[in-house]
Amino acid sequence: MIIALIGNDDFSKDMRIEKFLQDTLGDRKDDPMAKQILFATDPNIASIAESVITACDSVSMFSPEQTVVVRKADELKADDTRELTKWLSHKPNCTLLFEFSKLDGRGELYKTLKSVGEIEKFDEPPQYKMADWIAAAIPSHFNKAIDRDACYYLADALGNKTKIVCEEVEKVLMYDPNCKKITLDLVKSMVVPQRKNASYEINTPFGLRDVKAYTRLLNEMFRNGVEAVPIVASLYYYAIDLLNFMTLTEKKMSPADAAKAMGKNDYVFNKLGRAPECARRWSKPLLCRVIRRLSDLDYEIKSGKCSTKIAQELALAALVVR
Repeated sequence: MIIALIGNDDFSKDMRIEKFLQDTLGDRKDDPMAKQILFATDPNIASIAESVITACDSVSMFSPEQTVVVRKADELKADDTRELTKWLSHKPNCTLLFEFSKLDGRGELYKTLKSVGEIEKFDEPPQYKMADWIAAAIPSHFNKAIDRDACYYLADALGNKTKIVCEEVEKVLMYDPNCKKITLDLVKSMVVPQRKNASYEINTPFGLRDVKAYTRLLNEMFRNGVEAVPIVASLYYYAIDLLNFMTLTEKKMSPADAAKAMGKNDYVFNKLGRAPECARRWSKPLLCRVIRRLSDLDYEIKSGKCSTKIAQELALAALVVR
C-alpha cells in the first residue's frame, strides 16, 4: 500500500496519517518496532531515499514489514526524489505514506506515485467557508458542540489554517474541559486574533454576488483594520477583469484562452476565482454601473465626503445588496 497526501490542510492530513497507522498496524500502532516516521527535513539523515527503502525492506520479529511515513516530503532533495522515483517504479510491496504540502503534477515522482499507489488531496478550506469547516470538524474531533458565532469568531481570528484552529480549540478545552458547549464568550476569552485580511479576499464573493458571504467578509475586514481604499481598488480592478472576461467569452473564446489573453493564470482566475460562474451572475450594464460607482466611491473616500467606517461599509455593501 502506497499513499501520497498532498495539500495544506494540515489537520486533516494528520488525521489521515493516524487512520493510516491504525488501519495498517492496529494494536501495534504505538510499537516503535512496527513503524518508522521519517522527516525529509531531518539534517541527521544523509539520504531520506536510502532510509525509506531500508525501512520498507526491514522486518521485525513481530511483523513481516514496517509501516513507513515520510513527513514534509516536498522538502526532498533532488537526488532523493530521483532515487525514490526509480525505486517506486518497480512497484515495491510495502506499506508507505508520503505527506506533501505540494507536489508538481507534471513531475515524475507524482506520476509514479499515481501509477503505483493512491494520491489524496487535502486542500485548505477557502476563508469564506472556514466557519462551516469548523462547525463540522470540532464536534466530530473533540466531541463538543460549538456555537455558530464561535465558529465565525475562530474563522475571523485564525484564518483557514486548520491545524492552528484545532490547536487553539484544544487550548480552550484544556482551560475549561467540562464545558458543555464551546461558546463565543469562551473562545473570545482565550483566542487572540492572529490573521489579517488581504483586500483581494473580497473579490470572489463579490463576483458570485453572494450577499451573505460578501457582507460578512466586508464587515470582518473593517473590524480587522483593513482600509476602505484598497478594498475599493481591489473590487474596481476585479470588476474590470470580469467585464473583459465576459467580452472575450462572448466571442466564443474558452475560459482558459480568455484568462491567458488577459494575462491571468487559468487555475487561479477560473478555478479558484470561479470567473465563468461569476460572469454568469452579472449583466454587462449592471457591472458597468458598479465600476462607475467604485470610481466615484474612491474619490468620495479620498476627498473626505465618505469618511466614516460605517458609511464606507454601507456604500460597499450596496454594490451587491440590491
